[in-house]
Amino acid sequence: MKVLLVNPPYGAEERYGKDLGRFGPLNEPLGLAYIASNLEKAGHRVSILDAPALGIGSGDIPELIQGDGYQIVGVTMLTPMYARSVEVVRTIRDAFPEMVIVVGGAHPTILPKETLLRNPEIDFAVLGEGEGVMLNLVNALENEESTAEIFGLAYRTGDEIRVNPVAMSVTDLDDLPMPARHLLPMNAYHMTRSRTKSNHAYTVSVARGCPFDCAFCCRIFGRKVRHHSVDRILGEIRILIERYGAKEINLEADTLTLNKPFLNSLCEGLISSGISKRIAWTCESRVDTVNSELLRRMKQAGCWQISYGVETGTQRLLDLIQKGIILERIERTFALTRQIGITIRAFYMLGLPTETREESLRTIAFAKRLDAEWSQFTLCTPFPGTEMWNLAVQDGGLRSQDWSDFKTHGGWTSGRLAYVPKGRSLSEMKSLQKRAYRAVYMRPKVFLRFLRNVDSPGKLRVYGTGLWVLIKSVLPGSRGLSKKARRVGKNLLKEFARGVYVDSPVYFAGNPLVRSINWRKLDAAVSLASSDPAFRALDFCCGNGVLLPTLSRDFRKTVAFDLHTTAAARLKKQFHLDIPLLRADANKAPFKNGSFDLVFALSSLEHFRELDPVVSELFRVLRPGGRLVFLSPTENLFYRIGRRMLGYTKPEDHHHTAATIEGNLSRFLRLYYARNWPFDASSLFSMYRVALFIKEAGKKED
Repeated sequence: MKVLLVNPPYGAEERYGKDLGRFGPLNEPLGLAYIASNLEKAGHRVSILDAPALGIGSGDIPELIQGDGYQIVGVTMLTPMYARSVEVVRTIRDAFPEMVIVVGGAHPTILPKETLLRNPEIDFAVLGEGEGVMLNLVNALENEESTAEIFGLAYRTGDEIRVNPVAMSVTDLDDLPMPARHLLPMNAYHMTRSRTKSNHAYTVSVARGCPFDCAFCCRIFGRKVRHHSVDRILGEIRILIERYGAKEINLEADTLTLNKPFLNSLCEGLISSGISKRIAWTCESRVDTVNSELLRRMKQAGCWQISYGVETGTQRLLDLIQKGIILERIERTFALTRQIGITIRAFYMLGLPTETREESLRTIAFAKRLDAEWSQFTLCTPFPGTEMWNLAVQDGGLRSQDWSDFKTHGGWTSGRLAYVPKGRSLSEMKSLQKRAYRAVYMRPKVFLRFLRNVDSPGKLRVYGTGLWVLIKSVLPGSRGLSKKARRVGKNLLKEFARGVYVDSPVYFAGNPLVRSINWRKLDAAVSLASSDPAFRALDFCCGNGVLLPTLSRDFRKTVAFDLHTTAAARLKKQFHLDIPLLRADANKAPFKNGSFDLVFALSSLEHFRELDPVVSELFRVLRPGGRLVFLSPTENLFYRIGRRMLGYTKPEDHHHTAATIEGNLSRFLRLYYARNWPFDASSLFSMYRVALFIKEAGKKED
């Protein structure tokens, strides 16, 4: 059969934010490459489409594969990239209704039923290690055999979801052929800037499995550690050197140093084969699995950097997350590694369950004392299937199950956070992540160390850019917006409003400053919304419909209503929007309870003299866990002066300030995030209030 494997368009900028994303990695999708080579070995024809490496979006895929005759498509689905994976799935389903669509990865492995129930376009989900399961599925489909008994498969039987037991892990990794790198654009890949000295750096998967109990891991590969043979690893490295010009390798394993006899054999092979003189390599390790003898052997074999997971600077939290190490051991291992001449990358997490601000600051101070060459600070992100998830639920700080919020570098993005420790705020945690980087890197001794390390104009440029990113992180307005509202031309909007009532003439005002202010306030609101395209969205009192093109772009199903719909109907027709547009009263919204995942109430609630009936309707139509994006004018002195200077007077039907409306909404919904716009730092100089509310499961009207 002809099979297409897709890595969704989830790039470094979306993952790390615009500023930090420029330093992020673009790694080979080795999981897909292993599946591809196993399918090729069995005689199937396979292609890999790596969207981040090719710089393409989901919408580009149908044109790229049109006429290629693919019968099956497999799509990677990890939790943070869930929304992008769904985009790919739905785009392909719309373009190729008969194609079999399969998803695989950690997310469907942990949540197979939810994944299939929420996405009827998916036919199968592969659970656990994918090579054998995918091969069995493709063979069964080719031979028109039943797929019902294939281990490691979730599938549909009518309206029911069946989940078969996960298949046995591959016992001997050498039974798998080498990953099909010939199907990848190998010249596109690079590691993160902190772990490479060369542009020709690639990854070799050495082992699978981890026996430790760390609360933040879900152990998709199981607890039993399995290695490729030394000969197989050396052969793969030779291919990377000779075919792709590799100068550096990351030897990928959860803990490379766990099996010392194996690692000693590998080091001996690297030395005796001469490979150690041709490449340098890095790895991940634990501080309690190395000693001086092993580190010296690794250094001789070409190891120049080790990444250690420190996680936190307090013993209480190390014990809570079941790390199984003590602070003194961390300090001894760092000193020993540095003495041997191997550089260190250190990983830290901020905002662990029950973590206090004092403990967060102690972690930052500990990182400064350890003084690794590179330090990485993530925000605690409790992924489903981990013990950390259970701890977060117990702590009460889990803020979201919108998988797009599950970003470990959420402090550098304009989105929300999945988890904030109880008693602490989203804004505090976001600013704390940036503060940690500044505290570690903006020190004179670190400046001098980097200056000594500069050996090319390119490296100087990278370091200079990094310094500017840190400086910019403390400047006002550094947060930026991840999404913007789709603009509609003023002449079109003016034409749509001809001869009818319109309560939003500011979007086609003659003054460009007025238009800019109002479009940018919509940008601020849109940036708070979920990026999950599966959400059902409602534009509550849509006015002249300026938001409809944006909602149509971002969500698969959007509904809008207003008492006055003529202008919005004209806009809808002009842009060919497939959006139900209803004429209705907001006091009696024509929708069933829990109909929507996301509701936008932008510049609308201030128009209602009585708030309680309208807010009650908003509460009713939201599903449990659903979100409300709210925007209203502050009506403060700055706003009133600005309005008068721009030639406007207060509309007669503006009955409430943003503060009054926000207080009323808070009786029904939980305030998740709010900011003043355009100046978040001061309510005195803000014009609008933008906020995100969540309907908590089980909550009733006050």
